[in-house]
Amino acid sequence: SREAKLAAGLSVPATQQVGASPPPPLCSTYGKLWQESRLTLQELLAQELPKEPAKPERNRAVFYHRVATLFVRYLQTARRLEACYGQGVHPQKRQVLRKLLDAVLGRILELKQELVELDVSEYHYMDHVLEELKLTPADLEVPIPKYFLSERARVLQERQEVLAGLLTRVGPSKAPPRALMPREEAVRLIQMAERMRQGRLRARFMWEIRRDEERERRVRESGMSEPNRELAATCIQKIWKGCILRRLTKVARQMEMTFIGMEMEPQLMGPSPAMIRAQLGEELRRMRQSDYEVEYRDALDHVRDTLYEVEGPSMREQLKEQLRQWFIECHDLTGRFPDYPEEAMGGCAVLFAQKTPEEVRAELDLAEIKAEAKKKEKKKEKMEKGQKEAGKEKDKKGKDKKMEEDEGLTLSPSKFLETIQQGFLHYSGCWSDRDEVVNFEQRYQVELIKVEKRKEVEMEIRLQVDELMREELQKLRLAVDQEEQRATKPQKARSSAKKKGKKGRKEKDLTPERTIDSLYEELVLQGIIKKPQKVQLAEYSGDFCYLGTTLRQQEIEPTPSTVDVRQNMALYAILRLGCQTVHELAPLVKSLLLAGPAGTGKKMLVQAVCTETGANLFDLSPENLVGKYPGKSGLQMLVHLVLKVARLLKPSVIWVGNAEKTFYKKVPKEEKELDPRRLKRELPKALHLLKAGDRVLLLGTSNKPYLADVKGLCKTYERVLLIPRPDYASRFVVWQQLIQKHGGVVTSSLDLSALAKVSDGYSQGSLARAVQAVLTERRLLQLPKRPLNAGELLQMLARTDPIYPEEEEMIQEWYCKTPLGKRKLKEKEEKIKAAEAKDKKKEKKKK
Repeated sequence: SREAKLAAGLSVPATQQVGASPPPPLCSTYGKLWQESRLTLQELLAQELPKEPAKPERNRAVFYHRVATLFVRYLQTARRLEACYGQGVHPQKRQVLRKLLDAVLGRILELKQELVELDVSEYHYMDHVLEELKLTPADLEVPIPKYFLSERARVLQERQEVLAGLLTRVGPSKAPPRALMPREEAVRLIQMAERMRQGRLRARFMWEIRRDEERERRVRESGMSEPNRELAATCIQKIWKGCILRRLTKVARQMEMTFIGMEMEPQLMGPSPAMIRAQLGEELRRMRQSDYEVEYRDALDHVRDTLYEVEGPSMREQLKEQLRQWFIECHDLTGRFPDYPEEAMGGCAVLFAQKTPEEVRAELDLAEIKAEAKKKEKKKEKMEKGQKEAGKEKDKKGKDKKMEEDEGLTLSPSKFLETIQQGFLHYSGCWSDRDEVVNFEQRYQVELIKVEKRKEVEMEIRLQVDELMREELQKLRLAVDQEEQRATKPQKARSSAKKKGKKGRKEKDLTPERTIDSLYEELVLQGIIKKPQKVQLAEYSGDFCYLGTTLRQQEIEPTPSTVDVRQNMALYAILRLGCQTVHELAPLVKSLLLAGPAGTGKKMLVQAVCTETGANLFDLSPENLVGKYPGKSGLQMLVHLVLKVARLLKPSVIWVGNAEKTFYKKVPKEEKELDPRRLKRELPKALHLLKAGDRVLLLGTSNKPYLADVKGLCKTYERVLLIPRPDYASRFVVWQQLIQKHGGVVTSSLDLSALAKVSDGYSQGSLARAVQAVLTERRLLQLPKRPLNAGELLQMLARTDPIYPEEEEMIQEWYCKTPLGKRKLKEKEEKIKAAEAKDKKKEKKKK
């Protein structure tokens, strides 16, 4: 039926829809999403690639607003494209959508870089843009494509099985042996506990005796009275009616709250039948995706072989006739046979550009002359660069200010806009006019495969014909002109290639004879590779900062919200590690440092990055390296093994917990034996070896960054993200989600607003420990009779230490010493000086 087909994710033919137009190019729902994203892309491309070059913007605020608007709109487009690609079934359409999606994600990262340079901050507040576009804070969430994991599901499953097998061999980590307690102290503790137990029992017993004596005294004083049935019945009726009325009042209150939209109906608390059908439809479409993809791959080989057998001979003969005709025309015009183009220049493909033989000959000669001229130009450029670099560094600061004042602000050139435009035009041109009513099941199109594979067949046949025609041309020269074959110069190219290879230094491979499996096993057994916990980025819960723009207008720096932290982690880590194309072309980020008070979720974010991208987790924390790979040679071997395995089994995350210990200013006495600064020199060297193609990220966490040397820490970690304590809105959401996660129920007796207000200053970790301590198995069984209240949670929360303001101030002062913090301070000082200069001018005018 029509409803069943819609639930399965199939488009309904026009014959089944009264007065309906032909279905869109994808399934019905996702076809609409594609149409919306198509219109948005058309507007964005017209804005970013205008026919006439755009004038630079001199107003910094206006330019920032323009970039922020582009950023938000690209986020919307990426979310729609991800849904279309994730649920689309047609294999050929999904290929084009994949390229578009990767290019849009790359453009988002480029705009993020622009925002950081404009805002001089890693956190941006775009509530004014959301208000203009009539969007919600949820639209700022960065979409994480599901294909990061779905396309590598089998590889990830095999790797997890191998890791689990190796971890079983290692066994649980042995805790350090505790010092034995003296027998006298143990006896004293047991005696104390037993006396306390007996005291509690005796106190309870005495309380029961006093209670019974009090009852007897009251009976004696009031006198013995005969039992009255009417009074007893009245008492029972009062109690029963009070109970019934309280129940009815509770139900009426719940119905009123449901009616005004403050609570959800009980039957709607779970997943509805429509949601279940939608989930089943999504699963069915994913299964069909894999089936159609296999069919499409098989069809590629079959169509290519068919074209090669059927059309190959005619292509070969036609190409030979054209080349022979070209030989004759060249001989008639120039008096000799031409030189056959080399493979590096394109072979006979150069000859079929609708040009005369004389023009072709002239182009070949010009190509040789240009190649020699380029070599000379490169030598001159190298000499000039060295002289210009010194002068450029001195005048760079002055030029930047002049550029902003005179020329204005413009967006830097993008590496992804051309790909977006090509993919948009290719999809629109290929599928916009194609009638999809016939292809109801959304299978592959044979005609499109033939167009693609015909080019491959032509290329293969051209290479074969080139070899044959070169021999035929030699025979013609010997027979007609009696010329000798002119010597080519392939040896020079080889020698130059050898020289180039000698110039570039290669990294030494310390383990050339070992397999990647053996290296992986060694790192697992040594405890360097660890199994990350399954944590989704969405579990780092919190709320949006609604007053960010307002506070900044009043020159008050707002506290970043958890939504901002999630957004930065998705942009700097997850999107780059998940997609090879994005990592290669987007602005390169090799390392990232998460700095903030203890318990704010830094380790959780590291686990979330590994979960969302399927990355391997390498633990190079100072505590984890104690006693492993000793000595200088051992340390070099460790870094070599980690980098080699991380590159080959990409994506990978190299985590350094307590990153400040690696760059201690002064090592504490109790940690000198542990040698926490072992990796101080090796980490920067390892970062230099990483390239754009290596999807490896160095991720550090630190709760006391002020103990480290700022220069060394910031030189190793390119980006620094401050992870603050949660604000009121985030605490409200965190309390609610933690209670529900541990099996609790949020009722009217639990005032979450007051609880969030009182718990100001505590981290998410402290809140989680408090909820876990309160909601035990026994307490969960008591919830129906005794609902949860705020006092229980606050009693447990009071046992933990809060985040003190002095600690936050120390972290803020340290951040002001980082490169980005210094730039922010410098801008503030310049604004203050400019304001003071304006005030002085006004005072002078008044005088």
